[in-house]
Amino acid sequence: MSTAPRLRSLILDVVRSSRGHDLPLYAAGVTFYAAVALVPLLLVGLWLAGHLAGEATVRHLAASLASVLPEQAGAGDATRFLADAGTRLTPVQVLSALVPASIYGEGLVRAFDRLSEHGDRGRRPLRGRLGSLAVIGVSPLLLLAGLGAAGGLISRLGDGIGPQLLGVYVAFVVAWVITSLLLVFAYRGLAPERPCPRALAWGAAATGSFVAGCSLGFVLFLSLNLDLGRAYGGSTALAVAAISVVWLYGLHLVVLIGYVLTLRLDARRGHPLAEPVQADGLRAAA
Repeated sequence: MSTAPRLRSLILDVVRSSRGHDLPLYAAGVTFYAAVALVPLLLVGLWLAGHLAGEATVRHLAASLASVLPEQAGAGDATRFLADAGTRLTPVQVLSALVPASIYGEGLVRAFDRLSEHGDRGRRPLRGRLGSLAVIGVSPLLLLAGLGAAGGLISRLGDGIGPQLLGVYVAFVVAWVITSLLLVFAYRGLAPERPCPRALAWGAAATGSFVAGCSLGFVLFLSLNLDLGRAYGGSTALAVAAISVVWLYGLHLVVLIGYVLTLRLDARRGHPLAEPVQADGLRAAA
């Protein structure tokens, strides 16, 4: 069998395995957790990054990134605010932020448990909380890598179409690598199943490419000269908040489909073009 039919077989397998599972509902639940947790998580990560590389360095890198983000939607102002507020947190504020920041992993754990054969219907919140704290622990390195790459691109690339396209490509690659590493941790550390390394690598890389592409597309959408606040009483801030929630929902839907893909790859022992040779780890839909 040639490559195209084998890939088609894998895609159809993922579709069949997803039937009966309410993935849109699961994604909506994770999005709720993310809406509560993401800002505190970023603030704590920036606070740690400030202690690692210096507050001035973090604020400078964030200002460089903010200079190329769409001002109409307030993305640049939000970036500068987060960097300034995060690097100035007090120890008491950090401890307070850890409480909401740690629930993001809990939301992912509950969704993965619903999809997994060995899940327990979401009765493992502690695993998610500890997983979130682990992500917070490595977040300074990830944030500094992302901000450093953005700052380096902005300082070296020109204004022509060629340099801009190169900048978009490099930004995509950086976001792809960082996202894929986080997904490897999520699919292995937060889920009850234990996919083989090859399946993890393929599943996280494929899902990470979609997440990175959608994120850059979201920034491009915000940069368009659109009257986003028309349906929200003229408030662009409210419109951007609503659109951001929809964007988060779409990303989490992709992440959950990527988890199903990873389990189906694991059933093929990590070979995308192979036939299933073992149980797929998916919970049978009711």
